[in-house]
Amino acid sequence: MPECILPFRGPGILPVLILLMPRETPFTFSFPSPAEAITALLAHITPVDAAPIPLEQAAGRILAADVRSDRPSPPVDVSAMDGFALRLADIAAPDFPIAGEVRIGCEPPVLPLNACLRIVTGGAIPPGADIVVKREDTTEHAQRLAISPAAKSRLRSGEFIRRSGENLAAGSLVVSAGTPITPSVASALAAFGIAAPSAYRRVNIVVLTTGDELVSFNDTPTRWQLRDSNSIALRALLSPIPFVDCRHLHIRDDQSAMSDAIANALTSADALLLTGGVSMGHRDFVADALAANDVRTLFHGLPQRPGKPILGGITSDGRPVLALPGNPVSVMVTARRIAVPAILARAGAGGGTALQSQAPSQLQLTNPDAKPIDLWWHRPVRLTAPGHAELIDSKSSGDIAGAARADGFVELPPQATGPGPWPFYPWGF
Repeated sequence: MPECILPFRGPGILPVLILLMPRETPFTFSFPSPAEAITALLAHITPVDAAPIPLEQAAGRILAADVRSDRPSPPVDVSAMDGFALRLADIAAPDFPIAGEVRIGCEPPVLPLNACLRIVTGGAIPPGADIVVKREDTTEHAQRLAISPAAKSRLRSGEFIRRSGENLAAGSLVVSAGTPITPSVASALAAFGIAAPSAYRRVNIVVLTTGDELVSFNDTPTRWQLRDSNSIALRALLSPIPFVDCRHLHIRDDQSAMSDAIANALTSADALLLTGGVSMGHRDFVADALAANDVRTLFHGLPQRPGKPILGGITSDGRPVLALPGNPVSVMVTARRIAVPAILARAGAGGGTALQSQAPSQLQLTNPDAKPIDLWWHRPVRLTAPGHAELIDSKSSGDIAGAARADGFVELPPQATGPGPWPFYPWGF
């Protein structure tokens, strides 16, 4: 709305009315790129608490402490093949008596002179043996073993023997703190006797949507209303993360109500996400409501499209607060690009592989255009082949149908054009 209307008498007889509009305050960018803003935000985030958790319940959680091996891997010399354990010095003989077998999981018998012992993969190498001959290189005759001449010619000391500690010495680092407990990590923890690893607890995220124009996605809106798609998009992004719990509340465009809702959310939220109300409009109350709740603003506005008005803040105890612009594509882009790393850091992944695994892949564009802009540009793309994608025709940050045709977005630096390769961020985690 105009601040006032003033009459002005021009060169003619009739007065001219001039509308004095409030001048939009431009954003002052605290950081020259999204990446630098993310780095600054992560530096202020404190992980949630950690505690031992039964290994059977730990899948998907983030390790809070380094895990070290309690013994060598393998613990003793073992066979890498099903076959026979022998002395290399004995193989010149035409055949050998089969003196017995090595039972896996048991102490092996001593290998007699000029004889062999049956052995299976993983069986402990018997004292006296220095080679394993795989079964397919041998022929058995009435408890005697013959080795093929071709195999004899290529056998070397240590053949098909896995040495104790060749995978890992006792006391070595197995996995680092900050690593998600994936199936392979869980297997390693079990193998090294970590029955109750120290893991960070689940992260409670509160999503607050704003906007008097929004109704629930399952309601019928009037022509001047919109269905809320932002909360659904954020749930779809965050719910697959195995250590996240997410709940949603909607608040109206009222500064007092917004401040109260933020205060209530911060009593339990490990991370707070808001959508809408963060730009320069006269009814954009989010920044003031966050300040009223002692949220420290690290940046308000980044040189990017879409999502320029984004606000990144931090509480005094190290919880991330991100106020995302309200347009649906802006919400999806800024949540994927900035909120996900912040949530991972809050979950304890700040120094581990979970954040490293979020490093974007690089894609070549099959239909590049010559439309440089002065901002970092997040452009929706559809994957067409391994390592290749095509730009999607997207009209604006409100073009949710265009975003739905995309698999994610590429990030182009200011004034950049061409096929790339460019970093690619899929919509999904």
